[in-house]
Amino acid sequence: MSRKELLNRVCTEHIVGVVREDTPEAARAVAEAYAGNGIHIIEITFTTPEAVQLMTHLAQRYKDIVIAAGTVRSTNDAALARRAGAQAIVSPHTDPRVIEYAVENDLLSIAGAATATEIIRAWEIGSDIVKIYPAPQLGGPDFIRTIRGPIRDIPMLAGGLIALDMIDSYLDAGCVAVNLGSSLAVPDLVKKQQWEEIGRRVMLAASIIQSRKTVSQQDSYVH
Repeated sequence: MSRKELLNRVCTEHIVGVVREDTPEAARAVAEAYAGNGIHIIEITFTTPEAVQLMTHLAQRYKDIVIAAGTVRSTNDAALARRAGAQAIVSPHTDPRVIEYAVENDLLSIAGAATATEIIRAWEIGSDIVKIYPAPQLGGPDFIRTIRGPIRDIPMLAGGLIALDMIDSYLDAGCVAVNLGSSLAVPDLVKKQQWEEIGRRVMLAASIIQSRKTVSQQDSYVH
């Protein structure tokens, strides 16, 4: 899949499910709960034990799912992720070398930024989407809405701890997608291995996106 196709996929799916767990077993269970219940773009962070092995497993098992590598801080990380089957490179910051590596290898680049200067810099270097991180602490949807006043041409993703009941607010503010991690894989649920409950939360998030699409289609039909 090309970078353009991957960008379109993110803008269509609106959700990137983030896996950031303390054990390989928990990470795999969470990823499976995402994949089996409606999330089609899954980010495995490099802070997760055996992250590369999990990327490889998911890429081989789920051909229709886009695997993203998260917390990528070097070109070495990016290269490991690419060889494991990742198609997107996500960073909490903006590193020109990481962005250039992604672009050169036709991987979707999602770089993190917090200020207008950082956002524009990440975009000009070549990032396909700029992750506003950490979005809630920066001011949430109001910050997104304000910053998009003068910066309307840059696709933005809301990163950080995004609550399920804030999905609509971030998308309405102009984000093309949101990161969902611990709002789905709630730490207490992971600790108790409540994978089915995590799956139900995933279905809830997916239903929010589907409802938005249904309303949009109805509005298009009416007009």
